Amino acid sequence: MGGGHYSQDVAREARSSNRAAFAYDTYQQPATGAGGRTQVHPALDPNGKVREVNNVTPIVVALDVTRSRGEDTKLVYDKLPMLMGQIELKGYIEGPGISFCAIGDANSDRAPLQVGQFEADNRLDEVLERFWIEEGGGGTGQESYELAAWFYSRTNCVRLAEGTGKKGYFFFVGDEGFYPTVDKQHVRRLLGEDLERDVDSAEAFRRLQDKFHVFFIHPKKSLEDRKGDIDAEIRSRVTAAGGQYDGVDIRASLIWNDRNDLDLHVIPPSGEEVYYGHKRSACGGWLDVDMNVRGETEKPVENVRWARGQAPAGRYRVYVQNFAFKEAKRAPTPFRVELEVNGRFQHVDGVVSPNGETRHDSNVTVFDFEYDPGQRQPAAERSADPYHAYSDEVILAQWATVIPREHILRIEDPKSIIDVILGALAIADGKVDLEGYLRDMTERGQGSERVAEVGRALAGLTSQRATATIVGDVPAAPPGGRERPRTTRL
Repeated sequence: MGGGHYSQDVAREARSSNRAAFAYDTYQQPATGAGGRTQVHPALDPNGKVREVNNVTPIVVALDVTRSRGEDTKLVYDKLPMLMGQIELKGYIEGPGISFCAIGDANSDRAPLQVGQFEADNRLDEVLERFWIEEGGGGTGQESYELAAWFYSRTNCVRLAEGTGKKGYFFFVGDEGFYPTVDKQHVRRLLGEDLERDVDSAEAFRRLQDKFHVFFIHPKKSLEDRKGDIDAEIRSRVTAAGGQYDGVDIRASLIWNDRNDLDLHVIPPSGEEVYYGHKRSACGGWLDVDMNVRGETEKPVENVRWARGQAPAGRYRVYVQNFAFKEAKRAPTPFRVELEVNGRFQHVDGVVSPNGETRHDSNVTVFDFEYDPGQRQPAAERSADPYHAYSDEVILAQWATVIPREHILRIEDPKSIIDVILGALAIADGKVDLEGYLRDMTERGQGSERVAEVGRALAGLTSQRATATIVGDVPAAPPGGRERPRTTRL
């Protein structure tokens, strides 16, 4: 892996025909029953796999492929020939080998981590073409960046060939925060490794920085756009199925991503349980969406709500049940529940049937709360309050706790992603200064606005040439690792 030469002619031919690019939505494996199951391409599945570095300079480009950033991968694919051509023409980096990585949300997505080999030739095109841009995520302001950090920080996952050892470069491209812990269950399910306990995400990023100079490229989005991305997945599933999302006192919405028949149950103060067997209660509760009775979809949703002004005061309990497996494999099913109460939102991510349980044996309680109708928010507060935790300032402040602040590279236009990556490589590796790189951009025909934007993004960078000697395996999670907390939006 990692050898060869990137041919511009081959790249142009691949892009002119474009027959293979982004066939992620058609790659399927056989499955029992009707149709197949879309899945990660086997070449990109990190479970139990090793990514070998046979190059002088290892580079990772980890792309967020959730709803808000799915198009970035296509932009990187389009500009990859320019990246490789400029590296060769200008000598910005010695012996680069690039591993592309796709990141989703391990709590809800079918493809939360896809990892390509380190390559230097046109096999890089094939990696991007095979990415499944699932466009999931959403709803928490976090994606599983920490899981990618953990994978690449482990020497039994990324193995350097003899004679290499130069410290590499790692670029996260996204607009979300990361989860506070590396979940041991995610590591076991997705990477095939056993951890004694969850690992603090800060530790995963620290270990990653022992091997790579780590950057976060943040394409800016307006708050209104971010609101749409945050709520889009759950809202779109509920409304597409005919359920009521807005105008409620209480709403509990359950989503998951396989054909199993999960059910949402809500017990109101009267004890008159709302569920598939009793969809409407005398107190105004209504299960208005009930899906996967026959395993009909891989993007199901269930919705229980009380319209505004109807929910009675008192204690409510919400739980999730796996009524029956519809998938051929009786595997645990990750789920997400969104709870809206008086215009305030909370999210819980969980897993049902970890040991194959069904019906009452599989019950997972997700919320238990007291409801007070007197605490209904005014309409103006309902529309503004829930999104504070998803502002750029909050997200970037979190990233600044795990990587150098000057390595947070903010851009306005996603079309600048490759220009910023190229400039960061050239400047950090000491091949050129910022003024020289911006001059190179102008000479290759980039407009003044693009040059100015890249200049602002890279203004804090200095040369960081270094080597890294990596010996042995990284130990298991340290004592004191804490349990991953629930993600809450209030």
